[in-house]
Amino acid sequence: MGGGGKDDKQASYVFIHDPDYAWRPALMTGQQGDHAICVVPEYKNEETMDCDGGRAGKMGDPIKVNLKDYPHKVLPLQNVDSNGNLIEFSDMVKLPYLHEAAILYNMKRRHKEGKPYTRTGDIVIAVNPFQWFTELYTEKKRTYYSHRLVWEEHENDPRDGMEPHVYEISSLSYKGLAFEGVNQSILVSGESGAGKTETVKIAMSHIASVQQGPKKLNAGTLDQLDPVVQRVVQSNPLLEAFGNASTRRNDNSSRFGKYLQLQFDHSTVNSSNRGDRTKSHCTLAGSKCDVYLLEKNRVVGHDPDERTYHIFYQLIAAPEDKKAAFWPKLKGTTNKSFKYVQDTQIKKIEGLTDAEHFEKTCETLELVGVSGSKLRSLFRAIAVVMQCGNLTFGGDKDKSHVTSKPELKDLAELMEVSEEDLTLAFTERTMKTRTETYKVPLGVDAAKDATDAFAKEVYGKVFLWLVQEINAATRAQDNYKNGSMAGYDYGIIGLLDIFGFESFVTNRFEQLCINYANEKLQAKFTEDVFRAVQLEYEAEGIALAEITYDDNTDVLDLIEGRTGLLAMLNEECVRPGGNDEGFVQKALAQNSKSPCLIVNKHDRMAFGVHHYAGKVMYTAAEFVSRNQDTLPTDLEEIGAKSKNELVSAKIEVEAETAPASSDGKRAAPKRQKSNLVAPTVWGKYKTQLASLMSNLRTTNSRYIRCVKPNMRKVPIVMEHVPTVEQLRCAGVVAAVTLARSAFPNRLDNPSVRFRYGGMWDKSKVRSEKTAGMSAEEGQRADCAAILTSALSEKVFKNDKGDVIKAFVVGKTKCFFRAGVLEYLESNRKSGLDGQAITIQRFGRGWLTRKNMGKALQENVEKERMEREAREAAEAAEREQIESEKAAREQHFKSERSTYEGQIQNLKKQMEEADRDFKKHLADAKERKELLEKKIDELKEETGEEARKRVMEPKKIQATQKKKLEEQAKLIDMLKKENKKARKEFEKWDDKFEIVKKNNDKLVKANEEAGNEFETIDGNASKVHEKNEKLLDDLDKAKSDNKRMKDECSQRQDDYMTQAETRLEYQKTMARILNMIQDTCKDSSLIEDTVCVALECEAEAKTVMAELEAATE
Repeated sequence: MGGGGKDDKQASYVFIHDPDYAWRPALMTGQQGDHAICVVPEYKNEETMDCDGGRAGKMGDPIKVNLKDYPHKVLPLQNVDSNGNLIEFSDMVKLPYLHEAAILYNMKRRHKEGKPYTRTGDIVIAVNPFQWFTELYTEKKRTYYSHRLVWEEHENDPRDGMEPHVYEISSLSYKGLAFEGVNQSILVSGESGAGKTETVKIAMSHIASVQQGPKKLNAGTLDQLDPVVQRVVQSNPLLEAFGNASTRRNDNSSRFGKYLQLQFDHSTVNSSNRGDRTKSHCTLAGSKCDVYLLEKNRVVGHDPDERTYHIFYQLIAAPEDKKAAFWPKLKGTTNKSFKYVQDTQIKKIEGLTDAEHFEKTCETLELVGVSGSKLRSLFRAIAVVMQCGNLTFGGDKDKSHVTSKPELKDLAELMEVSEEDLTLAFTERTMKTRTETYKVPLGVDAAKDATDAFAKEVYGKVFLWLVQEINAATRAQDNYKNGSMAGYDYGIIGLLDIFGFESFVTNRFEQLCINYANEKLQAKFTEDVFRAVQLEYEAEGIALAEITYDDNTDVLDLIEGRTGLLAMLNEECVRPGGNDEGFVQKALAQNSKSPCLIVNKHDRMAFGVHHYAGKVMYTAAEFVSRNQDTLPTDLEEIGAKSKNELVSAKIEVEAETAPASSDGKRAAPKRQKSNLVAPTVWGKYKTQLASLMSNLRTTNSRYIRCVKPNMRKVPIVMEHVPTVEQLRCAGVVAAVTLARSAFPNRLDNPSVRFRYGGMWDKSKVRSEKTAGMSAEEGQRADCAAILTSALSEKVFKNDKGDVIKAFVVGKTKCFFRAGVLEYLESNRKSGLDGQAITIQRFGRGWLTRKNMGKALQENVEKERMEREAREAAEAAEREQIESEKAAREQHFKSERSTYEGQIQNLKKQMEEADRDFKKHLADAKERKELLEKKIDELKEETGEEARKRVMEPKKIQATQKKKLEEQAKLIDMLKKENKKARKEFEKWDDKFEIVKKNNDKLVKANEEAGNEFETIDGNASKVHEKNEKLLDDLDKAKSDNKRMKDECSQRQDDYMTQAETRLEYQKTMARILNMIQDTCKDSSLIEDTVCVALECEAEAKTVMAELEAATE
């Protein structure tokens, strides 16, 4: 195979392009001129597609592949064994055939096997597994990497034999700072959802662990960290709450860039202990965080399937009492209560609800010193932002008024300003000239835009204030050793978590800023990779002149050059009447010769840029407005009036400075403070990036490239096309191209000696190997002879007449030019017969020894398993006996405790029964004595009557006798009734106690109802008073309205007079300007006069617009 024009002598495993799957494995069976004959296996789906010789699929029919579509007319080879099975490499630098397809399928295999990390030289590629592998992040794993890479000494690369990991980067970074004294930086990049933020947290947590020094497993965990270090580690989630949001690609997407600088105290390091690996002499002292380009537009609007920043949802989900403490009218609100927020289908972020996240956010805020009045001001400022979204406006395009009066009143209450001032700030705009200041009414759309701008500005202040508070709590200069080392030059390990390259269907100003940052980082990445290649070539003894590569200087010139996109946009922002179309046309005209600029002939508001990662088309709509970062004076003033220090304070990014003039020309005349001339977003961003790049260039940079394997966010699956696009955007493919620019393929010398020894014609080419050479030098000499013999047809002369070989033999590796290794593979079948016989001889002997050893091993293993099973059964039996014994003892104790309790209860019941019996007995005796007394009295009365009857006649005696019998019956009945009455009395006495308790409860409830009635009565009185006050205010408003109408009529007459005067003034100025341009030779005077004329024209147009609005 290859470009030699010969038919291939054996089939080769290759990759071919596919629009749906990027690269597909295939079997090349032959070649016809510039076409290769390939058989492409058909797989069930993309997930099953693999380098397996086609065994998992079905072999299709042969097809022709045009080799002109491939570099050097060569199909890329698969890294497979003789059976077509993929050979997996943890370090892809060691791939024999290193190209885009090989990287893709190597990463795919590792991703399927649950290995998220892959190494490419000094670059670690982290594929988001969309699941958590606990075993990869245990304390044991942390200690393993820190011991191997930091605390142990190795002659060779300690990473050999180790699986790639984020811990590898963090360990080497700490080692470089602690033992080499060089500041370090870790650059983490990738698209949204690729896992950048999580990777930074893992790296930062491991660095905090490593700096504690060598320790045994499970000792010295993060729970034992110094309080300052603990604040450093735990402050990161705080930035996530205020700077992260849910997007279509990621539920916890960072909408800003950050550069976290971990500060280390290495003051105790000196020449005597720099190599001491028994303890840490470089300890974490604090941190400082810089932030970049917060996505403010998300504050006022977001996609229906996305969310705004997490903190809004967290505040709304907070407990009602806490919400009321921040602002009483927050109580009872939901997401739907605020237009900027709206409802969401996403209920949990990283497994926690918004309410649970709120508690954690408050805990972390308290950890960095934000509590009490500071905490209240913070969340009231957040409420100001949300309340701005509820304002509505009425009117037309020339004038507006606030229609949502209750919402306006609430906002004024939150900001602690007057409603009138707030209304004017949102519905009018102050214009300033050299001589006067006047106000212009805003239309409905402009008023709403002003409100949104104010909300974005307040949230931007809140975010920067929070960053400053975190820095104040974690900065080593203020906190480490009570600030006693404020002037010390701390060592730095920087962690950069910044947005990856972006290319959407519609790309706007933010995408250009983000891609500009990535271009700057790519330039440094290219420098670092080039440096690494230099070191490798020097180590192998290869001439550096062989290295050629393309950088992205042209793209950076187009963006940030003197006439580049940045300069043209800033110029359009300053120019009166500047607009987006004017910016595009100027940029196209000034950069027409740039090879990186793409002209859109169908849309005057669009342009494109050839970025290092590919072409991106930009829509210039709102470029000018989004680049103007100055808030109008009216909104600045209303913010300054607020008593909330976060709303009123002027907070700037610490790294921002005003850009200096670079062209040396005389600047335009300096005007008074105005909303037309101010630092732009891009200008500030460029200054920040320059500061960042300056800092990074003083460090030794290490790279982690995060990859999102599929858009469905499911485990195991890797989608080819988006993965390849991310590899290109991350610069991985560019790094490979640079590293392999002269010699894209390489093999170690022993492999070359083994694989291609059969192609060595020793009669024609003799080896320069001598007896005095070392084994390594002898292999190098043999490899040179083998390749000289095998590649004699590949030797050619360049334009200068120099002989160019197809290979270079280094000290340990052989390097091959493009297509050469494929040529060797296709021709190495000749001469393999003798080697095959030797292999068979050794193989059969090995199989025999293996089978005998296997039989012996099986017997030993069987005896061991029987012994272990017997011991396990005995141990299980002993364990069961002990368990049953313990259970019986426990049961006995439990029953004894139960019986003792029952005995105590019975004793108490007997004592109570005895007391009741004695009481009833005493009552019975008392009743008996009373009855006996009554009986004696009746007997006495009866005896007296008997004596009388004896004396009376017999008839009277009979009557008296009858009465006595009736009285005796009556007494018996009375006794019975008395007994019944006593029992009824006891029953009613018990019921009386119950009724008495219920009555007490009713009395208490009546008292509470009375208190509530008094409160309601008081509130009704207050409502009546407010109604009367509202009627008075209404009458006053009517009178004010009448007065304002009279004033408007009078002002209209004044405006007409003033407009006529201004028009005459404008005409006069035009005549003066024409005269000066015709006669004056002083360019400075002409420029000043032109500026004044433009101002006059703009002011005249404004006045005429006002007059037309007034007359209508």
